Amino acid sequence: MRLIIASLLALCVSVSTFAKSDLDDKVVKIEKIADKKVEVKFLAVPNSKVLVRIKDENSSIVYKDIISSNKFFAKKYDLTALADGDYKIEVFTPEQGTLQNKDVFVGVEEAKVDYFTKVKVLGDDNVAVLVKSNDEAKKTVRIFDNGNMIFESTYDGNKFGKVFKFEKVTSVDNLVFEVSNENGQGKYFSAL
Repeated sequence: MRLIIASLLALCVSVSTFAKSDLDDKVVKIEKIADKKVEVKFLAVPNSKVLVRIKDENSSIVYKDIISSNKFFAKKYDLTALADGDYKIEVFTPEQGTLQNKDVFVGVEEAKVDYFTKVKVLGDDNVAVLVKSNDEAKKTVRIFDNGNMIFESTYDGNKFGKVFKFEKVTSVDNLVFEVSNENGQGKYFSAL
């Protein structure tokens, strides 16, 4: 009989824990609404005060807000005073514990630029170069011969193509080509 009662008690505790965690995801929503702005939505009537903490990557609390409300609420946080980086936003109530714990990047996330490059040697002194990228930003193409820059040109758009005729290089096999955007994200590739 004791075994049956202990089993039922364990089942009740596990069901209530599962129901609480399922409810937590529906009660609190944290959304990034701009580069340095976050909105916390509490979609149920809180039973007590709600604590919102923002922690840096070292888990130090950089901001704390205590909200007293007897209705649903949404609150926006302007994080422009914080340095760009990864932060954790935690929503907590004394009765229910941590309801939401979300990682957020504060600041402008730079999109990684992907480059497709192709170099074809057309002869002893002719090389065709084709560059395609996934962005339209201004880019710079440079050509190096034994570490010395022998050509530099900028272009706008996502495509660049040109046939180069080299007369004063040691060998087209030693040429190194570079393409990079204004932020310095780039790619090196050689003629081979």
